[in-house]
Amino acid sequence: MSRIRADDTEKVFLATTALEEFWDTTKPIVFLGEWCLLYGRRSYWEPLDGRLLESPFDNSEAARAAYHYVNEIYERLLPSLGNVLNTIHGTRHGPRYWRIVLGPWLAFYITVCYDRYCHLKHALEQYPDCTTMVLSENSFVVPSDTLDFHYLTREDSFNLQIYTKLLTALGKAFPRKEAQIVRSSVYATLNGRSWRRKAAVYLARICSGLGHRARQSIVLRDSLFSKLFQLRLLIKTMGKALPIWGQLPKPELSACDKNIRQKLNNIWIGDGEFERCLTAILMLDMPKCFIEGYESVLSDGKKQYPRQCSAIFSANSWYFDEPFKQWAAASAERRVLLLGTSHGANYGGMAIMPGEDHETAIVDRYYSWGWERTNCAATVVPFPATKLVGRKASGASNRKTGLLWVITEFPRYPIQFLLQQHFSEYTSWQARFANTLLRDVTSAIRLRPHRDGEPEIVQRLNRFIPGVTIETWGVPFHESVANCRLYVCDHFSTTFAEALAANTPTILFWNPKSYELRPEAQPYYDLLRQNGILFDTPEGAGVAVNRVYDDVETWWHAPARQSAVATFCRQFARNSADAFELWLAEFKRIANAAIPD
Repeated sequence: MSRIRADDTEKVFLATTALEEFWDTTKPIVFLGEWCLLYGRRSYWEPLDGRLLESPFDNSEAARAAYHYVNEIYERLLPSLGNVLNTIHGTRHGPRYWRIVLGPWLAFYITVCYDRYCHLKHALEQYPDCTTMVLSENSFVVPSDTLDFHYLTREDSFNLQIYTKLLTALGKAFPRKEAQIVRSSVYATLNGRSWRRKAAVYLARICSGLGHRARQSIVLRDSLFSKLFQLRLLIKTMGKALPIWGQLPKPELSACDKNIRQKLNNIWIGDGEFERCLTAILMLDMPKCFIEGYESVLSDGKKQYPRQCSAIFSANSWYFDEPFKQWAAASAERRVLLLGTSHGANYGGMAIMPGEDHETAIVDRYYSWGWERTNCAATVVPFPATKLVGRKASGASNRKTGLLWVITEFPRYPIQFLLQQHFSEYTSWQARFANTLLRDVTSAIRLRPHRDGEPEIVQRLNRFIPGVTIETWGVPFHESVANCRLYVCDHFSTTFAEALAANTPTILFWNPKSYELRPEAQPYYDLLRQNGILFDTPEGAGVAVNRVYDDVETWWHAPARQSAVATFCRQFARNSADAFELWLAEFKRIANAAIPD
């Protein structure tokens, strides 16, 4: 891409989106970010000879400053929003309640808005007289809930809606055009009305009517325990460990009530330019589940969950399950214990981990996969990982076939500051790794994309590995990893901890600058490096794969390497032969403790 001079006499057009109908190619064009440039459309945009702007968060100092700034706004705004919502709904819920119910969306929303704001400011500083095309207000949508917002932030038109609102708040006026904002098919599937969901309604009503027995129970919701493990707990505790499965179909939420939402205009966020922009756009961006649909969500929670219990345990319902969040938050106000646990290997390792910070701030007791922490509200207890209990180690075998290469979701539109590896860099690392592999090894690859991953990643890899076998999520990961000869992971994720816990031969590689570790975690990852498991370049990983693939048994079973894996797993992927007995004893102890009034 060319470098357009800032002093060019002809007005520059700023493209903020990949939607080409919102580009003016008659002018010199500047692309706000790499999300504008679809790989499959490079034959169209490459001849335009436009300029791709650098990210304002390309260095760790800027990214860290942005994270802390956003967190400061979040902590200042959350109680104010909670007070306004209490007024709207006639409730008197405290700060912890709203942190549980509203916090996941609010933190994500501020982060996304600040990223889009900083990119726009960065462009406007270089091209103050630029022009662009924005989205018509007739096309605007309001998210239904947190999950809807999460998926919408991956969609081009919705991001254009955010850019449009921010430019308007900055006092900029540009030509407008309509476009349809399309909901994710995954979100639609999750909200569908299948026979399984109807069955879940009846099962949930049975559970919610358990009466005095539920009063002494620990409700398990999305615990990551296998269903068989949960059934054993249910039987052994005589119903005190009570799993809740399935999910109610989400109700149709009312249209936005602007009269109600006007009350959000009274919230003071700050005097800075971004705070003023946020004040201007927050009113109509808050998902309907928190305002118009609040009572419907509350009703769903009452249908699905017991009226009383002694404790609530979950790994990941704290983010997108709105009825659960309302029910758990209200239960906590009645002194019901909230229990949480990790759902990823990056917990306990990343220097800054927003998910871990949120979860350890809202629960009373938190079960890690081996690591410890004291600077949080929850009591953190190392325990066998719920996702790993009951799984058997598979070990290395030269009789197995296939190189299982697991790739991650990597949204084109940025969603966090502290991940410094951008979409194009991530895909270029994949290409470098693929180009290092020998032909015989390449032919053995089974590529496993993330369910929510960008199709562009697979398209790009197909260029370097034509006809590569794509493995779908219809194959359970633990089965896939047990049946491969070698597992490869190119990102900091949960699956590599699952592979190591299964003692599957593993090669890892990622950019260490993209994943800053906390000091106490660094030695464990260095141990993987020293034993040829973790690499800091794709070429190093590729050479290692070529060397070990034909005889993974000898390589993997080396005593020093096995010791390194065991040491790592004790800290970040803990499991044990007596995991069931440990969890059984823990749940019995909690259930037999004092029961809330």
